Amino acid sequence: MYTVPYTYLKPRGFIMGLKKATLLFDEEVYEKLREKSRTDNVSIGELVREAVAVYYGIKSREEKLKALDKLKSMNLSVRSPENIEKEILKGRKAAWENDE
Repeated sequence: MYTVPYTYLKPRGFIMGLKKATLLFDEEVYEKLREKSRTDNVSIGELVREAVAVYYGIKSREEKLKALDKLKSMNLSVRSPENIEKEILKGRKAAWENDE
């Protein structure tokens, strides 16, 4: 039997070398994962990787670029970082003056 090296596995939206980890689940959790993997026709490993990515907000490069394109298409009025910093400092100064 030929096994695919980890670097060639491409879970949903992720293209990177994978690192191996061993996880232990209680029987009830494992059975739920196994059932879900059969229903979705994906491996338990893929389910776990996706759950971790969602929980920790990890996005693939493609997802990040798509979000950036969406923001760009909104044509929002955004000031320069320098102007934003000046406003923040002015607000802090006003807050300090009011505390006196």
